[in-house]
Amino acid sequence: MDVICTQCKRKIETEDINVAKDTAYCSSCQNLLILSSILEKQPNNNFDINQPVSGIKVEDNGYNWSIEASNRSITAIFLVPFTLVWAGGSLSGIYGSQLINGEFDPSLSLFGLPFLLGSIVLMTFTLMNIFGRTCVRNENGKALIFIGIGSFGWYRRFGWKNIDQVKEVNLHKNRHLSLEGNKRLNLGWGLSSEKRYFMSNFLRSKLKK
Repeated sequence: MDVICTQCKRKIETEDINVAKDTAYCSSCQNLLILSSILEKQPNNNFDINQPVSGIKVEDNGYNWSIEASNRSITAIFLVPFTLVWAGGSLSGIYGSQLINGEFDPSLSLFGLPFLLGSIVLMTFTLMNIFGRTCVRNENGKALIFIGIGSFGWYRRFGWKNIDQVKEVNLHKNRHLSLEGNKRLNLGWGLSSEKRYFMSNFLRSKLKK
């Protein structure tokens, strides 16, 4: 792919790029730049915004745009029965018996709290793998990240003009996207590599030039 200088916007010649040292020298403006930093600010040359992958929805009207990725995953095939067995078995055994007998057992209820919390986390994770979505929306510079199910989830508002880079980060073998500028905003956990690739390149194409 072509490497474009972030200072003068001209192409940097291949012989001036040193991948091993992570440097790129622009002979036009005579600036020595960090190669990885340049690549994180521009989309891949082969990226086509008009060919979104399955599970990606894009709306682009210039200054107003949005990209939404479904968190639906084949993992749900295994998560659904496991969640039903885990949550159904543990909760019915601990709390269901108390409801049926009409008796409250404080010690048993306290013992069941870790199972209750674990079941809530597991059910949330399972539902995200079935109905979850990750969305980034921008309206005249006012941007919003949403991660959740329907209208329930995590919201974060920020100024899009303050974002300088879009990175793919590998944290404990879990890859996600990181929007970096005057602050760092993380998103994209649980997305397939194809969806993550499309979203990262779309967002890079929207960075200020």
